Amino acid sequence: MELRELVSFYHVARVRSVSKAARTLELGQPTVTTHLRKLEDEFGITLFDRIKRPIQLTSEGLTLLELVTPVVTSVDALKTQMDYAERRGSFVVGAYPDLVTHHLPTGIQKFREDYPDVRIRLLARSYNPLIQLVRSGEIDLAFCSSPPADDTTLEFKELFQYNTVLLTPPGHPLLQDNQITIEDITGFPLILTAPESQLRQRVEQIFKNRGLAPDVVLALDDTESMKRYVEIGMGIAIGSDFTLHKDDHNRFGVLRLDHLFPSSVIGVCTLRGKFAGQAVRNFIEMMSDQIRDFHVELWSKEENEAIARLAQVGLNP
Repeated sequence: MELRELVSFYHVARVRSVSKAARTLELGQPTVTTHLRKLEDEFGITLFDRIKRPIQLTSEGLTLLELVTPVVTSVDALKTQMDYAERRGSFVVGAYPDLVTHHLPTGIQKFREDYPDVRIRLLARSYNPLIQLVRSGEIDLAFCSSPPADDTTLEFKELFQYNTVLLTPPGHPLLQDNQITIEDITGFPLILTAPESQLRQRVEQIFKNRGLAPDVVLALDDTESMKRYVEIGMGIAIGSDFTLHKDDHNRFGVLRLDHLFPSSVIGVCTLRGKFAGQAVRNFIEMMSDQIRDFHVELWSKEENEAIARLAQVGLNP
């Protein structure tokens, strides 16, 4: 005997119709009929007088209805409460400032429309602080780059890949050069992300490996500010292409650095083993789809193929 069989019996008994009960339960009529027959076979009784219309409960059916009614109504109440809990709650989300500004708003707005009683706290942080906040349990999840490979305390689900780019003022000499090297970049004032960002650490490591000391004139927490300072000619900048928008190509020069920096990923980082409520799980599912859709390819297929060929020989178009 299974609970679903008792539920089918309860609804048939209440409405005196197999077809009406099937519609209520969103089941096929043959399925409900099978449930009734299984109960009758298990107890060795007849539950309904099927000759009369509408069908009538037998004395055994009346006894079973009296017994199962508290069970089924309790299950219905439990389902109602669980559905209510699913649409309530609060949690804390961390993400890169550029994701908070551009990638997340549409998705969060849609989530709020579907779950108006859920409360969200959103923190904009760079890579190292985000990883520490997830690891300590202070935030429930972070949208960021992948954690260290040897960190077994964290789980990571990739959402999309991104590339490193060089941003220059309009008409900059580097835009005419087909062989951008680290040495070329060192020859100009450089604007970078904050020291605790993953990109900054990768950039500094490459300069260190080459024995170079770049002239870092400005460090910023968000790429939008970086773009503005590049635009006014303060220096060139190394950033990530997921922070760009199509109209940025009209504001300043953009050169991909695939040959110098391997592609990286953005995803969802959570603490392994930490309980995630239904509201958090719903949020992750919805936002993951939204973020993937937002990451529009900025380069044409032909540009990507050309860049891939040149990257293999250490050149940049």
